[in-house]
Amino acid sequence: MNTLRELLSNTALLGIIITGILGPICVIYFKHVFYQKKTLSVLKKEEFNLTVRNQNIINNSLNQLQEQLSIDRLIVFQFHNGGNFWPNNQSMKKMSVTFESTAPSISTDIFKMQNIPVSFFSGVLESMIDSDNHAFFNIQKVKDNALRFYWESRGVSCVYLFPVQNLEGLLVGILGVEQTHNTLLSAESIHKLSDESKRMSGYLSYIIK
Repeated sequence: MNTLRELLSNTALLGIIITGILGPICVIYFKHVFYQKKTLSVLKKEEFNLTVRNQNIINNSLNQLQEQLSIDRLIVFQFHNGGNFWPNNQSMKKMSVTFESTAPSISTDIFKMQNIPVSFFSGVLESMIDSDNHAFFNIQKVKDNALRFYWESRGVSCVYLFPVQNLEGLLVGILGVEQTHNTLLSAESIHKLSDESKRMSGYLSYIIK
């Protein structure tokens, strides 16, 4: 009987000791887990807000330039593999228009210009990379029949393409001008667009992280 009482007493004492030691530890642990989840949630919200803010900055810049320079269609291409943007996943298989600004009389084409194989524009990209600043194409003089039809079917008469590169020199996008009335850009307009493509690099580089 005494042995049973001693056993129960020791068990109760052990329970008190365990509770006294593990209790505060469990409280600290669960507080830490909750804090981490809360912190992660806040960070994700802040990242989302910053991404939306950067996207809005790009949209506003395109709209201002389109109006100031009397551009028919101003677009931004980004590279991806169908799910992730280049260069984070190191795979550049497709390109899509992610931003667009048009003149009042020009229809939007952003939804028609999605998931285009990069190989389709390989000649265009090579010309742009080889140029010091930008590439220009008079659509009637484009020798690639498929590429010429791609532009002509959308009423485009001439195209200007400006590379958007990150700090490592990787191509993260293209700032493109599509004119429908054979209206050439002035040297001043080309300079402004070149500057914009450099400024845009920081915003696009953050969005694709």
